[in-house]
Amino acid sequence: MLSPLKVMVISIIISLVCYLILSAIWGFEVNTFGLSISVIIPALISYPMSYLLIRYYKKIEVQKDELQRLNEINNRLISIIAHDIRSPISGVYGILDLIELETFSKEELSFYINDLSGTVDNLLSFLDDILQWSKAQIENKEIEPELFNSQKTWTQVLALYHHNIESKNINLVTHNLEQSIYADEGSYSFVTRNILHNAIKFTPKSGSIYIDLTKKGDRTITTIEDNGVGISEEKLEKILFSKEWVTTVGTNDEKGTGFGLKAAAKYIEIMDGKLQIESVPGKGTKVIIDLPGSVAD
Repeated sequence: MLSPLKVMVISIIISLVCYLILSAIWGFEVNTFGLSISVIIPALISYPMSYLLIRYYKKIEVQKDELQRLNEINNRLISIIAHDIRSPISGVYGILDLIELETFSKEELSFYINDLSGTVDNLLSFLDDILQWSKAQIENKEIEPELFNSQKTWTQVLALYHHNIESKNINLVTHNLEQSIYADEGSYSFVTRNILHNAIKFTPKSGSIYIDLTKKGDRTITTIEDNGVGISEEKLEKILFSKEWVTTVGTNDEKGTGFGLKAAAKYIEIMDGKLQIESVPGKGTKVIIDLPGSVAD
């Protein structure tokens, strides 16, 4: 788009040319007054008009970008809710179905009710986190890293998916989950939830998942490894970098779009972290999240 100054110069040139041409056609004498008017009038009109128009179009562009950003946030939020809440709610339904059978002793019924209560508490806590996260996204707040202990995050994440892990009889091994991490806690929770969900989804019944947190200097390395179906390099590239949604079915016919992994990669990048994925079809997948430390850590 032309600047107001360029528009003014072009308008003056056009005005001068028109004045000279009309003077020649009608036989008018070219004089200082006519030349001055040909310069002053377009300068007074074109510059402020073009300035206002440019500001107007820039405002429209800003509004367009903001609407697009909010639409993307809305799509992400819907996908997160559908992606991360479906599995825990399925677990709740499973417990309710068992309770409805009324074939338990009082002790067994008490156990299942306590289990159900814990699941609902974790789900509500997760929803609170999602609401806070979505509010921060809508308000366009920058991610603010802070030092926090990962134990609380992992306790919540594992509680969300413990029914899915149990239903597949997956052997879950965890190591060093209590670590100090310098990152945005909500984003770290989002990333680990989605990667663990994928690991569960693509691990067969009686398979294994290994979670480990280690320190390398001031950096924190989170590793989530499974012995599931794995994924080809070509399909992984498509999931991470293609604008298309890649539909993938898990070992128990779980539905997916690749949203979780794609969004996780984005948030790791925003946190100045590194994402490394090692996967061999038929053998499993290892996901490594490498996050920087703080000066105070």
